[in-house]
Amino acid sequence: MRRSVWSYGAAALALCSGAALADAVVFRSALTDAPMDVQPGPNEVETDAVKSFKQTGENPYRGDEAARAEGKRLYSTECALCHLPDGTGRIGPSLVGNDWSYPRSATDVGMFEIVYGGASGAMQSFAKRGMTQDQMLKIIAYVRSLAKP
Repeated sequence: MRRSVWSYGAAALALCSGAALADAVVFRSALTDAPMDVQPGPNEVETDAVKSFKQTGENPYRGDEAARAEGKRLYSTECALCHLPDGTGRIGPSLVGNDWSYPRSATDVGMFEIVYGGASGAMQSFAKRGMTQDQMLKIIAYVRSLAKP
């Protein structure tokens, strides 16, 4: 079947239109790269921050001091044992610098995929442990504040 130049042009225009930009982020498993269905937990209310993150891939808590303080509290109880209080890693890999065990960790979307869905070794899904997506975003905001120049 032959397609006209107009058909291809219309398809290209649709991809560049605002409709294409409004598509939500596709989250993928760190282990298989398969798409993940990122749904709120049974008792979780999806916050505006989570909704925004799912649409844009931008963590709205970056630079938010109150959110980072909550992220630090959560990190201290949930993450520091494996990643150390300063994020340099022990059992789990370092979360500071640019040497990533999973290159996707360089982005907030990628780090969220790992925290939400898990990765290899001891890094199990925090969604399955009952952590909310909002809490995950706050931890990620805190971890980003640990980055070394």
